[in-house]
Amino acid sequence: MGEVKNKDNLGKRIAHAIGIVFGDIGTSPLYAFKSCFLLSGLAVQEANILGVTSLLVWIIFIMVTIKYVVIVMRFDNQNDGGILVLANLCSRLQIKAENKRIMIGLGIIGAALFVSDGVITPAISVLGALEGLTLASHQLELAIIPLAMLILIILFYMQKKGSSWLGNLFSPVLITWFVILFLLGFIHVWQSPEILKALNPFYALQLFWQNGAVAFLVLGGTILVITGAEALYADIGHFGKEPIRLAWLLFVFPALLVHYLGQGALVLKNPQAIENPFYYLVPAEALYPLVFFATVVCFIAAQAVISGVFSLSWQAIMLNYLPRMEVKHTSVDRLGQVYVPKINALLLILTLAAVLIFRKAENLAIAYGLSVAGVMLITSVLSLKLAYLQLRWSIWYLSIIFLPIICLEIIFVSTNLLKVMHGAWYILAISASIILIIYSWMMGNKIIQHHKQNMRHTLDSFINDYRKKYLQRIPGVAVFMSRNPQKVPKSLIAHLHHNKFLHEKIICISIITASTSQIDSKQRFNYEKICKGVYSITANYGFKEVPDLHRVLAWAHEMGILRDDEEALFFLSKTVPVQSASHALKGIIEAIYIALSKNAHSAYEFYKIPQHKVLELGIWHKV
Repeated sequence: MGEVKNKDNLGKRIAHAIGIVFGDIGTSPLYAFKSCFLLSGLAVQEANILGVTSLLVWIIFIMVTIKYVVIVMRFDNQNDGGILVLANLCSRLQIKAENKRIMIGLGIIGAALFVSDGVITPAISVLGALEGLTLASHQLELAIIPLAMLILIILFYMQKKGSSWLGNLFSPVLITWFVILFLLGFIHVWQSPEILKALNPFYALQLFWQNGAVAFLVLGGTILVITGAEALYADIGHFGKEPIRLAWLLFVFPALLVHYLGQGALVLKNPQAIENPFYYLVPAEALYPLVFFATVVCFIAAQAVISGVFSLSWQAIMLNYLPRMEVKHTSVDRLGQVYVPKINALLLILTLAAVLIFRKAENLAIAYGLSVAGVMLITSVLSLKLAYLQLRWSIWYLSIIFLPIICLEIIFVSTNLLKVMHGAWYILAISASIILIIYSWMMGNKIIQHHKQNMRHTLDSFINDYRKKYLQRIPGVAVFMSRNPQKVPKSLIAHLHHNKFLHEKIICISIITASTSQIDSKQRFNYEKICKGVYSITANYGFKEVPDLHRVLAWAHEMGILRDDEEALFFLSKTVPVQSASHALKGIIEAIYIALSKNAHSAYEFYKIPQHKVLELGIWHKV
């Protein structure tokens, strides 16, 4: 019975993985095949159709099956994945501080590109789905932009409800979608079996031999067939490796393979179908239902990507790459399923702007390709480093496995960079802005922390010195938050400077965020008794976990640090940076850091401490 139950659970996880993980890559057939021809200007003739189809088939096999399913998914951090996880794994294995910074820097660049992916994915998916309306009537073309914007506004508005309420719908819809993809492709492959010649990689190589530089532009467009491949690695924490691998190998990959062969077979028979080969696959009477269903699928795919951006933002906040923001946890079952209102508003604005600027899916495809290719290249570089440091693969073996993949991804990035003025500028602008914000925040914090550390004694020496100077203590429990359990909280210094007294009981709490995604419950809390009535508690959390001050205080009660009749008052500090003559920060970096600090959530807001239990002290710091 136990084995049957495990199989049932595995089946459910496979179904859920299909619904969540593969939505993005599952919507690529809406625009990927036609983009290879339309964006490069490649002639629609038999040799080129076979070449492009062969290229798509082998790109999916090499980049998804070999790279992600076989290689990258080996590298997990406590069964968790993602670009920041990969970067942190690399940095932990580095010895030199400079190498650690390079690894973290690559992770931040990858994260910025992933956020830009979260802008483009909803826009290109919804536009790609709605453009099928033009096949029914060209008069409907004018309605596509307003309709797309309305759908996107609804999509982002619904984010505050969380995605868990849609979870039960995701799997059946996406499973049905992949069945439709398979059937549409199979019908046309059956009618034109000569397309099966595209399974031979010779036709992909012949495409380059006959078309030269134009074929490299086609190669830049093929990146669109593997959009969302990063989700296979990023979501292993939710579903596990085995369900994702089985879902891809047994269901999703065969469906996509047959479907792209079907689009190739259709265009072989009717070159005019390159205008929109996906919708030309279906009979006219099924067009409207398929447009509607495709829009629903795109809605789900976009939802999954947006949720991924929220999760990434939460990780960045916990790692102190971004300031504290309002974060709402929308699920009690799934770790890291959050809603970040400010990020949601920013994504909505940028996505609507993308629709208005580019107006068509093929125009957005240029911008889309750069973000996907950039993230994939960084993932390959970090995976190469991990394979060398962690798996101890030889240089020769690494060269055989990674060199072809990295060379291919460099071509992807290069060909998309050639089109900066045609759309890739949008991705570069978004990503550069995010990197600048993260850099400004990290540099500002580094300067302030350095200034604080130079000014402070250790906690035990400070308390002992103060007790000798001021003997008076008042009833009550005072809690002070600190980033470092060995240092004196700034709020404690300010409190004693003005009030000149200690409470009978003082508890300094330090929330420490580890470079791992989760912390074992046995290692969660520890404390040190500094002297009579003074305690330092350290609460350790992974960067995907939710710090819970109420649980910390409950643990303090369990350990006898707090009595049942004692109620704590929180003394918190809020750093207010101001310009200084020293100009440790300069120009726009200084302005960004000051603006971020002023708009950051206070500690009591972030940790959800009731206001009547908080005394917040503003402390000015020069930067």
